[in-house]
Amino acid sequence: MSTTETTTSTREFIIVGQVCAGSYRLWDVAPAPADPGKRAIALEEIGVDVMDAFGSVHTEYASTAREAVDQLLATLRDRYGDDGFALADNSNLDAYNADEPPAEQTDPYGKATTTAATRDSRYEITASVVSGTPRFNLEGLPVRSLGANWARDRVRAGICNSGLDWPMVNVLVQATADICEDNVTSIGASGLDLAIAVTVLAAAGQVPAECLDGAALVAELGLDGRLRTPYGLPSTVRRLTEGGTTTVIVPDAAVADLKHTRARIIGASSLNEVVAMLSGHWHHQNCAHCDQGVTAPHRPPTARALRDKDQVDGQI
Repeated sequence: MSTTETTTSTREFIIVGQVCAGSYRLWDVAPAPADPGKRAIALEEIGVDVMDAFGSVHTEYASTAREAVDQLLATLRDRYGDDGFALADNSNLDAYNADEPPAEQTDPYGKATTTAATRDSRYEITASVVSGTPRFNLEGLPVRSLGANWARDRVRAGICNSGLDWPMVNVLVQATADICEDNVTSIGASGLDLAIAVTVLAAAGQVPAECLDGAALVAELGLDGRLRTPYGLPSTVRRLTEGGTTTVIVPDAAVADLKHTRARIIGASSLNEVVAMLSGHWHHQNCAHCDQGVTAPHRPPTARALRDKDQVDGQI
């Protein structure tokens, strides 16, 4: 009888997180699918994304999510010989303290859009975050670029290594150029990294989506979350201003080279600094294009709208 009760009261939990210095940062914990096939697929797909983000996946049999995590922590204490090994302060404590898994998916979901550019084209970057198997799909990058995989790795690592939470759900980012795809080269394509990262965070609810209004974002994202200057940035900023952009956020190191552009140039050193700037609407303060000087959105026409307009004008 006791064996039956133990079997029916426990289940397998999938635990996702990252081992830090002397602690474990819990990202999420949830029951594994009961179906063996679905379990295998879930573990494989979660494993790929989590490993790319420098995390790890574990499974434990337990009665609750908290018990499963405690069992994992005990295993890690034995492995590292550290009796003080515990959860990191920035762990997902909501998942840890949940007695039962939620009846419905409660992962953050939403949509956000911002503006970016390469030397050849302005881009509308749109991120959608929806419930489902954790994935990161990136579409619309220049066809002759080195590929979406490098951008995905930079963005995901930059977010995680900045101490921000990567949404463990289905993430889709669409980059829409304002000119025909055949005319777009890969020059400066890494400058889309910052816009991609910020729209993902905004779609996941970590940054207010409305704070993206009024500024274009152009910077390559380092694996440590620092901002790097992409190739051809002066030409990129000129293309943005020609399209109506009035404020551009770029790496600190590039500000001096852009002082003669018509746009208001704001420098930042890291992804965290950009997130703080956007969340506090600093990019609107003392803005000559805003009547009140703060929080007044002045987003230029989108890349899609400009491209459609050019196509119509070409037919006249």
